[in-house]
Amino acid sequence: MKQLCIHCWVVILALITGCSVATPFKWVNGESAKKTLGAIGNDQVLVAITHANIDSDKRDVFDAGAYRVLDSLPAQPGLLAYSVRRQLFGDEVWTATIWLDEGSMLRFVQSPAHAQAVRESQSAVRHIEYTRLLIARSDLPPSWDVLLNISATQHEKSKSASK
Repeated sequence: MKQLCIHCWVVILALITGCSVATPFKWVNGESAKKTLGAIGNDQVLVAITHANIDSDKRDVFDAGAYRVLDSLPAQPGLLAYSVRRQLFGDEVWTATIWLDEGSMLRFVQSPAHAQAVRESQSAVRHIEYTRLLIARSDLPPSWDVLLNISATQHEKSKSASK
């Protein structure tokens, strides 16, 4: 019986360490997805995905910068929606932002809040990957499963091409 209990805990821990939680996509200015999407003329929108592995010893530094950036997002011109995902017991974090166009996203990347957060939290980031994709507005909001699969596929293709 004791051995069975140990095996149960091993299975539970394996499941928990791989578990992630994500916020639903938050549409800027409190708009609903339907209202926001109906107001834009673009057939496609840009989704930017960031995936980072964080040094757990410097997690507080990273989180402080991330919260400042999240607080600044609703004021960013051209942003439609955003979502954040993180491992419950781990060091991986993701963000997904949905933009009207690439110019809007690039202006955000150069914004003071984002630039400051990158500078201050750089030492906490072990590895970071970026993915950009155009999706039809009829496919919004995307699920995290779809985003993670697309991101993984793009990065695998990049690794294969560089060999």
